[in-house]
Amino acid sequence: MGHLPDEVAPGVFRLGDEVVNFYLMDTDEGLVLVDAGLPTHSSGFLDAVSRVGGRLRAVLLTHGHPDHIGLAARALDHPGTTVWVHEDDAPLLGGGPAQAMVHAPPERSMLPYLLRRPRAARLLAHLEGSGAFNAPPVPTYSTFVHGRVLEEVPGSPRVVGVPGHTPGSAVFVWPDRGVVFTGDALVTFDPTTGRTGPTTISRMSTHQGARAIASLERLAELGEEAVLLPGHGDPFTGGPRAAAEQAIERGIE
Repeated sequence: MGHLPDEVAPGVFRLGDEVVNFYLMDTDEGLVLVDAGLPTHSSGFLDAVSRVGGRLRAVLLTHGHPDHIGLAARALDHPGTTVWVHEDDAPLLGGGPAQAMVHAPPERSMLPYLLRRPRAARLLAHLEGSGAFNAPPVPTYSTFVHGRVLEEVPGSPRVVGVPGHTPGSAVFVWPDRGVVFTGDALVTFDPTTGRTGPTTISRMSTHQGARAIASLERLAELGEEAVLLPGHGDPFTGGPRAAAEQAIERGIE
């Protein structure tokens, strides 16, 4: 028998593994999945939906990298579920995981990181073993733009565009829950380098590093409160402004 996953904020459950996070939110209007993990997370995802209860209504993708879209196509098996992605990352969904290298190639070659950082090699092995590079394309989806309030999604989250990690990286804000889902725009653990604390992902996995850092100003504007829930690492309770300021000061590797 499975068990209820970790509740990291009221009605918000963290799924995934020691490297990759994605989240299931329980609302009065149904369930919302924020990001979609890896294909091997399927059983944990299905168990969480069953245990939390309710109907899956939406999948919100912070961006289109393989470790965030692995179960998106599978989620569409739930009747009435819509997958949402920023219009600038939509090209990453239609052709499978390889499209990330075509439409949002990393700023720097992986080779120097693989040579200097054993952790980077372990990350790629983990993703390969978890089916990241063989996930099916997402056949249908809806798109959004920066600043839009997604009234079609339970809780009506607001989209904050934070391009850089990918062209369409986005943050989702639920003011009534006091949570901000930051995807890989800001993480508390960089699995490519081992960095911990508020930071950006290294240039090995980021499309435009300078733009990713500049986009953190939008995150800082969200204020002093709210729990940040990243795509990698533990929640950050110090608020968006403090997290963004720390990440900006540290820069990108």
